Amino acid sequence: MILEPEELILYRKLAGVLAESLQLDRLAARSAQLVVEAVGASVCFVHLVNYEATRIELVGATPPFDTYRRRVSLGLGDGIAGWVAQTGQVAVVPDKWSDHRYRYLPELQGERFRTLISVPMLNPSGTVVGVLNVHWQRDDVDLDHHQEVLTTVASFLAGAFDHAILVDKLAAHERALEGFAQQLIDAQEAERRRIQLDLHDGVLQQVHAAYYRLEAVKVARGLDENEARDLRVASDLLRASTQAMRHLIQDSARQVLDEFGFLEAVDTLANSYPDFTVAVEDRTNMLVNTLEATRALATLRIIQEALNNAWKHAGTARCELRLATIGGDLVVVIRDRGDGFDLATPTTTIGIGGMRERARIIGGNLELFSSPGEGTLVRLRVPVTPAVIEDGASTES
Repeated sequence: MILEPEELILYRKLAGVLAESLQLDRLAARSAQLVVEAVGASVCFVHLVNYEATRIELVGATPPFDTYRRRVSLGLGDGIAGWVAQTGQVAVVPDKWSDHRYRYLPELQGERFRTLISVPMLNPSGTVVGVLNVHWQRDDVDLDHHQEVLTTVASFLAGAFDHAILVDKLAAHERALEGFAQQLIDAQEAERRRIQLDLHDGVLQQVHAAYYRLEAVKVARGLDENEARDLRVASDLLRASTQAMRHLIQDSARQVLDEFGFLEAVDTLANSYPDFTVAVEDRTNMLVNTLEATRALATLRIIQEALNNAWKHAGTARCELRLATIGGDLVVVIRDRGDGFDLATPTTTIGIGGMRERARIIGGNLELFSSPGEGTLVRLRVPVTPAVIEDGASTES
């Protein structure tokens, strides 16, 4: 049995390890170090079981072998650690060179160690989460005593590793989703750029040519009053179309986003509309400029689409754009007091659907409120990393 003072020290260190972090790599490193200190071993290897791949993977070790974490794996049942993972039994091996289960791995320098104890980490359901593989260089090891110590340590660590594995999988899932979101937004941006080039090189040039042709007709021919009026109307429409297309083609807000940050890009966007005032109320802090790049770009595009709609369809010369940080979220509200529209009208669903889809991709939420004669309100809520929001950030009234 462990002497009582040793038990207290060991349990205190165990409690410290368990309370310190659920980050898998750090937990594995700290556990390996604790095991070596607890039993006076030369080295400890921490393996976790991957049942889907039917393998065990090295996730932690004491130096210098920690450099091999996630680079060494064994089949389930392969080697002594693999056997322990498969059977759930402790392996006490005074001389590993005479044990038929032992498998030599050159990178782990097995020739330096002779004695080992391999202990399964069993969760409450009896499933082997991982294996502690502990080696000594010397021969005079109290194997019975150390087996008892390591079994105790493994039982404490099993639950922590069970949770850490889940957290690690969730983090990997989050990274995969973020990668997918980035790819999707990149594809949208590439398509947007293609359309801008097509407009510039094709439609815009044709509309521009048609405008000058009409201007030439007005000068070259004698027109009665009605014909002259019709030509003026047509010319004005073409000129307005040219201006609208140039506005769509220009992407100065994106350039500002890349160079100066999100808030500057929003201001640039708000000031880019001819004969249309966007009143910006910014109740965020400058740290919102550190909004993750994919979310910042998608948020800017949603704002741009909402402002474009207000500019083109609201029948008013002004709208309001409000920015606020509420808790861990950035909240954007765009409101015009113009004509409004019926949300059930089929012609509105594509643009609104695109805005909602962009919001969904970045983990946000978009709401839209409108009715004929009552104007339109768009509300976007996008999560921001909590550490980015300062204490006492403003809230929406």
